[in-house]
Order: sequence, then structure tokens, then C-alpha cells
Amino acid sequence: MAASPKDPLDWAALLQLQMDEAFDFILRSEAGSVAECDLSPPVDIFETPDAFSVEFDLPGTDPADLSLKLCCNMLILEGVKRDDSREGGSYLCLERRFGRFCRTVEIPPTVDVSAVRADYRRGVLTVTFPRLSDRRKVMRDIPIIQGDN
Repeated sequence: MAASPKDPLDWAALLQLQMDEAFDFILRSEAGSVAECDLSPPVDIFETPDAFSVEFDLPGTDPADLSLKLCCNMLILEGVKRDDSREGGSYLCLERRFGRFCRTVEIPPTVDVSAVRADYRRGVLTVTFPRLSDRRKVMRDIPIIQGDN
């Protein structure tokens, strides 16, 4: 059995190591990965007795420019909001932001990830996870087999 850290700083180091391992695939991905995101879209997270939902505010974003993934218990949204510049003119005021964006949201263990649904309407991406009907599936017993020493 592995030893558990006793010092809080050791726990933090262990958590950092685990997070690095969990998201190593992102860091190794092609140029323009999460580490290079310019924006972080606003998100609303809410739950009902029957579902857990995440809403991303993405006005003006083409759904073809979005990537939605589930890794372990993390929902990962990546994409790009393009600047459709006006030809023959110059901006007097430019408050909207453009470029690569990303956002991660932790998903609770009491949802059915196999039945997730994503809908994009009027600039809002809604990702809905139904609740597990039998929440006992979240935890399971692992039999301990006694070996010869």
C-alpha cells in the first residue's frame, strides 16, 4: 500500500502531480492547446433533481469551431471565436474579444456520462447530464483477495 502524505504541502504536490498526469494529453496536443487560450467564456452551472447542466455563453461562435470532450470527470470545451472584420472601414470602438478559448468544468460522479446531450441554440451551448437512477453505482465494493506471502 502506498504511503499517504502527512504534510499539507505534500498533499498539494501529490494533487499537482495527479492533475498533470490527467491532463497530459492536452499539453501534448497540437499548437493552440489549452495553454494558449486567449479567452474563457462565461459559464452557468445548475442542477435539478433529474439533471446536471452546464451552459456556455458563446455568442457569434460557429458550432463548427467548437470541440467538446469528456475526460475522467472533466468537461472540456475548446474553440475559436473568429473576427469577421469589416472591409473598408476601421473600428471606433471594439469591446468584443476574439481568438481561442477554453473552459473546463468538473462533472459530479452522480450523473450518467453515457447519456450526455449537447445543444447549441442562440449562442448558448447547453450540456446536460441526466442523474443516475441508481446512485449506488457511483461506489462499488472491490473484493480483497488474500495472497500467499
